[in-house]
Order: sequence, then C-alpha cells, then structure tokens
Amino acid sequence: MVMLRRKTLRDLLENKGVYFACVVVIAIGLMIYTTMSMVFESMTKAQEAFYSETHFADGFISVTGYPEAKVNSLTYLYGIDQAEGRIVKDVRLIDQQKDSNRYLRMVSVNLTNPPKLNQLQLITGQLPKDNQPEILVDPQFLAANHLSLGDPLNVIIEGQQSTFYITGTAQSPEFVYIMRNAQDLYPSPVDFGIAYVPLSSLKVMVKEQGQVNDLVFTLKKGVSFDSVKESLQVELKSSGLQSMVARKDQTSNAVLTAKIAGMKSMATALPVVFLGVAAFILYSMLQRLIEQQRAAIGTLKAFGFTNREIVLHYLTYPLIIGTVGGLLGSLSGIALSFPLTTLYKQFFALPGLKSQFSYKYLLISLALSLFVSLLSGLKGSLDILRLDPAEAMRPPAPITANKTRIERITWFWRNLSSQAQMGIRDVFRTPTRSFFNVLGMAVVFSLMTVSWSLHNMINLLTVVQLEQVQTFDVKLQLARPSPTGSTQLALTREAGVSKVEPVLEVPASLRNGWLSKEVALMGLGKDSILYNILDKNGQRVEVPDQGILLSERLAKSLNVKVGDVIYVESPFRRETLGEKGESLLVKGVVPQYIGLNAFMEEKELQRFLRQGKISTSMLVKMDQSEIGTMKSKYRNASNVTTMEDLKDSGDKIRKMMDSYGFTTWLLAFLGGITGFALIYNSSIISLSERKRELASLRVLGMTPSEVLKVITSEQWTLFAFGILLGIPLAYGLEMSMAQAMSTDLYSLPAVLPPVALLGAAVGTAFSVLVAQSRAYSLIKSLPYVEILATRD
Repeated sequence: MVMLRRKTLRDLLENKGVYFACVVVIAIGLMIYTTMSMVFESMTKAQEAFYSETHFADGFISVTGYPEAKVNSLTYLYGIDQAEGRIVKDVRLIDQQKDSNRYLRMVSVNLTNPPKLNQLQLITGQLPKDNQPEILVDPQFLAANHLSLGDPLNVIIEGQQSTFYITGTAQSPEFVYIMRNAQDLYPSPVDFGIAYVPLSSLKVMVKEQGQVNDLVFTLKKGVSFDSVKESLQVELKSSGLQSMVARKDQTSNAVLTAKIAGMKSMATALPVVFLGVAAFILYSMLQRLIEQQRAAIGTLKAFGFTNREIVLHYLTYPLIIGTVGGLLGSLSGIALSFPLTTLYKQFFALPGLKSQFSYKYLLISLALSLFVSLLSGLKGSLDILRLDPAEAMRPPAPITANKTRIERITWFWRNLSSQAQMGIRDVFRTPTRSFFNVLGMAVVFSLMTVSWSLHNMINLLTVVQLEQVQTFDVKLQLARPSPTGSTQLALTREAGVSKVEPVLEVPASLRNGWLSKEVALMGLGKDSILYNILDKNGQRVEVPDQGILLSERLAKSLNVKVGDVIYVESPFRRETLGEKGESLLVKGVVPQYIGLNAFMEEKELQRFLRQGKISTSMLVKMDQSEIGTMKSKYRNASNVTTMEDLKDSGDKIRKMMDSYGFTTWLLAFLGGITGFALIYNSSIISLSERKRELASLRVLGMTPSEVLKVITSEQWTLFAFGILLGIPLAYGLEMSMAQAMSTDLYSLPAVLPPVALLGAAVGTAFSVLVAQSRAYSLIKSLPYVEILATRD
C-alpha cells in the first residue's frame, strides 16, 4: 500500500496543472453555493425573526381620512383579526440648497397605547415624549446625513414650518427597503428617510383632525387577503380609499422577498454548472490515466493486488481533489459571505442580519465535492475490473479506422494540412469525449455571453426609459386629483416652460379569473410626447381610444393576451348602480422596463372613473436653468406633494444598475477560468494520448509549431461546434437571468445583441489560445527520442 501511495503522489505531481484546474473549478462552484446559501439563510432568518417580533401586518390601506374612533370596528368584518390606524405624511426638509429635494415620511406612533402591529424596534437613543416635537428616524437616514441624536430637523407640514428633535433611531418591518415611490427604485437615504412621530404631536399639525389616513391589519388564521378585500372596500369607500395591498405586494417586502428568491436560484443553478464541468474533467483525466497505465495495472494484478485495492487506489485521485476543492470552495465562500452580507445591509435595514462561520455549509460543501468527485472517479475506474492481468499488459486494440463524415466532403478535406486532418479526424472518432468538450465550451460561451449582455440590458433599460419613454424634465405629483385645465394653464405660464402634459394615474385592481394584480393605471393623451409607450422595436405606440394596454410582465402575471377581457376596479371610480368596476378589452401588450403599469387613453380613463376632467400629475418640458426656480416655488405648494427631476431619477437608476456590475464581471471571470480549465484539460489529454504520434512527427523534422497544429485543429473544431451549441444555450440563459433579476419595480429586457455573442466568442477563443500556449511549451520539451524508444 505504501507503493500505491507513492505512485499516487507521483501521478498527481506529473499532472498537477490539470488537477489544479479541476480543483479551481470545484472551488468556484462551491464558493458560489456556500456564499449565496449562507447569505440567503441569514436574510431569511433575519426577515422571519424581524417580522415575527414586530408583528408585521397582512394588509396595508391608504385612505383620505377615516375616523380614528372607528378603526377598532374593522375587526367586526369577516376575517379581520386586528386593525390599527395612523397618520402618514410625506414632508419636505428645509435646508439651504436651492435645488434640494429631501423628504421624510412621518409615521405616527401612539405612545399611550403602543401599536400591536408593525411595532418599532428601537436601535439607539430613546422614545420621544408625548406632545413634544421629538422624532425617531431610520438609522440609514441618520448616518447618510451625518446627523446625531439631539439634532433638529426643520420640515414643512401642511404649508407650515416645524422643528423636530431626533431622540433616537428605530426600524419598522414595513420599511426594510426604503423608497419613496416605485420610480425611485434605489434607496437614497440622503434624500429620503422614515421618521416616527408621537401621534399626539402630529395630529395637531395636520388637517385630519380625529382621523387617520393609513390603516394596517392582520388576518385571522386560514383567511386570505382576497376574501376580505371586498368588504373592506365597501366600508372604506366613503373615506376616500386610495390603495389596498397585501403583504406580498407591499413594496419593501416584495423587493426583499424577490432578492432572497434570486439568491436561492443562484445558489442552486451556477454551482451545478461548475461541478458538472469538474466532474467531466475528473472523469476524462482518470480514464486517460487508467488507459495509459494498463501495463502497470496488469503488473499490480499479477503481483496479487486485488481489484478492490486497485480501484481504491485510483479513487484516491478524485478523493484528494474533491477534498482540496471542497475545502477551498467552502472556506472562501464562508469568507466571501461576510462582505456580501455587509453589502446587503446597506440596502436592507434588517436588524439581526449578520454572517457567521458555518460548519453546516463547510460540511455540506465538502460532501457535495466528494460526492461529485467520487462519482466521476468511480465511473472512470470501474473499467479496471474488466481487465485481467494478461490483457492489461497488452496495448489496447486500435479502433476501427473508417472514414469520418467530414472526410467525405472532399473539396474541404483536401485543402487541409495533414496535421489539421489528424486533429479533426480525432474529434469525430471519439464522439463521446468530443460531445462533452463541445458542451463544456458551450456552457463557457453562454456564461460569457450573459456577462456581456448584462451591460447591454442595463444600458438599454436606462437609455430607453430616460431618453425615449420619459422625455419630460420635471414631474409634479399633485396632492389630490385636480381639474386639469387650471393646473396646466398655471404651469404653462412659468418661466422656461415649453410644454405641459397632464397625466392621470390611479391605483387599480386588474383581475382575470382568480389572478389579480394591484397596479397604477395611467391615462395618457393621444398626442402625448413627454411620456411615450414603445414597442420592442422602439416605435411609439398610441394608446387606444377604448380598451387597455398592459405591460408584458403584468400581462404574464395575469395570464392574458391581446384580445382577452379583464375586469378593472379602482377606488377612484364613482360607483353607479353598484358597478364597482368594468370589463375592458386588452388592446395591446407592450414592454415596460421601469414600474408595472396599465395604460388607457386619458379621456377613456376619465370616463371610467366618472370624476370629470381630472389629473394627478403634470409632466413639464422646460429650460434646465429654470428647474431650480420652479422647485423653490412649488415645493411648498399645498396641492403639490413631490417634484421629480428626471435627471436626479436617472442618476438613481444608473446607480442601482451599476450595482449589477459585480455580477457581470463575476460571470465573465468565472466563465474564463472554467473555459481555460476545460480546454487545457482537453489539450493535455490529447497531447498525452498522442505522444508517440507527435514524437514521430518531430523525428520526421516538423517544428514544434507544426506539430502543435494537430492539437489546435482539434480544439478549434471543438470551439466551432461549442459556439454553435452555445448560441441557443446563451439565449435560454439570458431569458432565465432576465426573469430572475426582474421585479415589479423594473424588468430587464432579455435582448442578446450581436456584440455580446462576438465578445463571448473572443473570450472563449482567448481561453483556447492560452491553453494552446501551454500545450506548445509541453511539445517543445517533449522527449520524443525516449518516447519512441519505449516499447508498447
């Protein structure tokens, strides 16, 4: 057994390059698995614990005003377990910057009767006192604005200036991912934060005397949100119901849940690719090693070594490689989980989110590595059992040398050099090995293609949305639906304004059978040029006179297509004869990269709502130099809640999309390493199998470069087939990646541009060239005289 251990060590050192490549591929796969699994588990546990400790609500309702004294009566409705009301107000922060656009969302907290739902978790400081101008703020806002406990904040509430003092920081389960609206996409704690104010202090500053404008509730066990929705709509209709969403659609929770699901998908899919490539490399290497050592195996059997001992000896190779790869992958994955968790903490305010050393994933990763390694090793080494000593000591019978299919294309075959013919012929005479090599190259090519196309997807999203769809400069969000004519006329007279277009946006519930979705229903004029609906070719789509347009993601979630009929309800619709909604014909399905909307013609939407000519926002095209002046004038207007500067919004979108740069470069890097390992393995196997053949060519006077053509012709043939197979594989991976990364806030377009295919082909070709440079070095040092002097 000592002799076998020495033989193992000697063989590993002789083929250290290939085995090291295999170790690296295994380590990469397990690093991804360990990192993503640990972060996924940490975020899931933190989310569940935080939601449970703070009693996260099941439903969220926004109204114009509902009597505070009647809130408890909502529990008498079917399925409602608990209900609470509060006042929620977005207020502007006062500072010295002319163009400043910083806001706080003030949420009232009843300190005398503390809330049972969406409870606050105090992070630092102390609770504010009743009837005092004191507040708690979220930790990100405090840190981003370099504030300290005790600092004052000057705000505008209901047109009046007020000053509040910070007493501490706190976190609520409904603001884990803090955004002001869906257009923000990306948390910006410098510009927007959450503040928690004593109810007694806030109610005296707002117009909702004795009323609340925000309701949260929980459901009784076994009751669904849809089953209580109708009764709540009836109860709250007279209170100016504006929106009602379930926990799953609540913005913060939806984004957090989607991110966790994406990590789970990545932890499952990518490691399979890398472990599969590693298994193939191991199997190929072990099969080649056994074939080369037939005589040694026969000698071992002749000296009395049993099949079991010899098989265990050859299983030592994958066992060592699997152990080393498993340890490297799991330990590096555990180490990487710490900075990645820290990164996610910048986006998600989850108390308790932390990473720690995990023996669980260390053992799981090691077990996975050993399983894959031993499985491929077992498959490769069982051929030993079929060899008896006498047969093993003889060289294997040569394979039947028939003409391959490609040789029958005479005009092509005759124009090839003899070295190229030798390499290409070997591709077709070893179909199984060639197929796996082609499959491996296709996987590498597809990974590189997706990494290239991610840049294009992100650029397309930002360019299309900010330069072709939204062509306005400023968007004024009105506090309430207002008559269109007077507001539009007032804005038209402002300095620097060249175009004003009204937009009507209302919350709506779209239903197709048992499928339903809460979205923003947008009404646009037929002559609108400041907000354009585009098709897949970038051509403008006019809103139909009747019916409705749906975004692609919305249509897919509702399982509808053009020509189908869906039922539409909106809390802004005035009921007549008990008609809560209306069935509308789907006139078109269009791509939408930012947000999740349905579109109607402005007059048709006004007809549907039965509230006359109203608008909820104004799109303004104006001189850039006058934007600051307009902000200063309208930011304190009682009928304007927010002013969105498209340039600022674009910067936020680009910043968020830049965060995917890590994913892009990671895929390219991992694809390159895997490609090199696979191609290097293929070239070394081909080189080792053809030592006598290549040595003969050297003796006949060929230079190392000429001999290398035998190897390169084989690899370039595999490369060509790999690219052909990789193109459809890349399309499938691209669609899967776009689907996994898209949310209701944004949708990445699954477009695969030619430059991505070309870039991936160049990257894969580079891996081939690097592997060939190593093969060239080995050919130059090939001891061809000794090889030819050795008897078979």
